[in-house]
Amino acid sequence: MSVEATSAAVLRMTEEEFLARYADERPSYEFVNGEVTQKPMTKRSHFLVAGEIAAALRAYRRAGARGLSGEDPTVNISAGGDRRYRAPDVAYWSPGKAGHGEILGPPTLAVEILSPGQTLSTMPAKCREYRSRGVEACWLVNPYRRTVEVFDEARDGEPLTGDLLECPALPGFQLPLAELFAPLDE
Repeated sequence: MSVEATSAAVLRMTEEEFLARYADERPSYEFVNGEVTQKPMTKRSHFLVAGEIAAALRAYRRAGARGLSGEDPTVNISAGGDRRYRAPDVAYWSPGKAGHGEILGPPTLAVEILSPGQTLSTMPAKCREYRSRGVEACWLVNPYRRTVEVFDEARDGEPLTGDLLECPALPGFQLPLAELFAPLDE
């Protein structure tokens, strides 16, 4: 399946209007300095891969890592007057990092899964944005090519070459790539 760019409508509003009206909507909306865009609707491949990552992160938390994880959260990655609210497809916060309140702070790990309507040229920039805003690691998952690009302290969009998805920011976490992509064959 090819992934093609689509024209997304951009809404303009204040940060307060966004938080009151769109922060809890699904499919998710994102806010960047007064411009609001809706993320693409989730398709089968995206849904299956997100579910596998979310389940692995839940198991990791329950095995003793604790913290918080979930799918499609609204996170505040603003810095000063540059106001940004993103909705990673899956996210994990180390214990104490999520903050308090309904809108969460930058996660330890943000996961973006390529969907129809998103382009391979724009998604790495989004992962770099997460990294520049306090996110320790970001994974860009392409379910169509069955690849993962890693953005962390040591790598800037480097394709994962091994058989395991691991993360220095999540000590002990491992997800075999075969397990991650297996539901796509069912």
